[in-house]
Amino acid sequence: MTVSVRRWPIAGFYACYFAVVGVWIPYWPLYLANLGHGAQTIGLLTALTQWIRIPAPPLWGQVADRGARHKVIFGTSLGALIAFSLFFFDSSLPWIFAVTLLYSIFHTGPLSLVDATAMEQSIIHHWDYGRLRLWGSWGFIVCSLGGGPLSDRMGLESIPAFIALLLALTALCTLWLPRATVRHDARIPVSALFQRADVRWFYFSATMMQFSHGGYYGFMSLHLQQQGFSRTLIGLLWAVGVLAEVVLMSRSRALIERVGVTPLLTLSLFLATLRWSLCAITVELTWLIGAQLMHAFTFGAFHIASVRRVHDFAPESARGVAQGWLAALSYGVGGGMGMALSGVLLEHVGYPAMFGLLALSAGVGMLASRRAGWLMQSTRG
Repeated sequence: MTVSVRRWPIAGFYACYFAVVGVWIPYWPLYLANLGHGAQTIGLLTALTQWIRIPAPPLWGQVADRGARHKVIFGTSLGALIAFSLFFFDSSLPWIFAVTLLYSIFHTGPLSLVDATAMEQSIIHHWDYGRLRLWGSWGFIVCSLGGGPLSDRMGLESIPAFIALLLALTALCTLWLPRATVRHDARIPVSALFQRADVRWFYFSATMMQFSHGGYYGFMSLHLQQQGFSRTLIGLLWAVGVLAEVVLMSRSRALIERVGVTPLLTLSLFLATLRWSLCAITVELTWLIGAQLMHAFTFGAFHIASVRRVHDFAPESARGVAQGWLAALSYGVGGGMGMALSGVLLEHVGYPAMFGLLALSAGVGMLASRRAGWLMQSTRG
C-alpha cells in the first residue's frame, strides 16, 4: 500500500464522522421536535450526548492500548451505526433516551483513537496532520449546509436515514485504517501520565480553552439574532470561522515547525482571550469578522497542537487513553461546564458578562499553558 493510498481512509473517516456531526447538531433537534418532543426534553438529550464524552473516550482508549486499537475503532464505529438504527423502531421518550445514551457511548469511541493513529502516521510518513483533519471540517460544512435542502425536499423524516448512511460510510472507512503496533512490554499505568505536573497543567489549559468555547457554541447565534443580525449573516459569520480553520489546518505542519507546539498553544489561548473580549464589548460587524477569523487558532491550531503534544508526552502504549483524556477533559468537562455556566450567567447578567467569563477562562488557560511548557522544558533540561 502506498503512502498516498494509506492517507485516504483517515481523511475519509474524518469527513464522514464530522458529516454526521454536521447533520446531528443543527437538524436532530428539529427531527425530535417534529416527533412531538418539547424543548426541555431536547435539551436533556443534548446534554446527555455532551456529558457522555467525559467517561467514554478514556475507557475506550484504555481498551485500545491493550493492543486492540483498530478493533476498538471499527467496533465502536459499527456499534454507533447499530445503536443509531434503533431510533427507527420507536419514538417514545424512554426509548429515545436509552438509544441516545447507547449511541453516544459508541460514537465517542473512535475519534480520539483515529487522532492518535493519524498523528503517528503523519510523523512516520512526513504528512501534514492538519491536512488530514481538515477533511472533517469539509464534511461538517457540506452536510450542515446540505441537510437543510434535503429536509426541505424530503421532510425531516429523512434525517435519520441520512445519518445512518453517513455512519455506515464512517465504519467502512475504518476497515482500511493503518494498524497501530504497540509493544506490550512497554505498557505503563494510566496514573503515571497524571503524576507529571506538566501533563496536568496541559490538560487543565485544554479544559479552560474548551470551557471558553462552551458559551460561544451554545449562545453566539442567539446573541447575534437578538442584536438584529439576519440568519443569513449569522450563517456567513459561522462560515468565516470554519473556513479560516480549514486554511490554517492546510498549513499546520509548517506552522508547528516554525512556531513550536508550546508557543502555538499559548498563542491560541491568548487569541481566545482577545476573541471573547471583543465579543463582550462590541457587535460591530468588522470586529466580529476579525473575531471569527481567530477561530483558525482558537480551534484549529489549538486542536492540532494539542494532539501533537499528547503524542509527544504519551508513550506508544498509552497514546489511545491519553488522547481519550484530552477529549474527556477538554470537550466533555470543559465544554459541558462552559455551556452550563454560560446559560446561568445569561439568565442573570447578560451577554457581556458571559463573554467576559469566557475571556477570563481563556486567560487562565494561557497561564496554565505557559506553566506546562516551562515544566516540560525544565524536565528535558
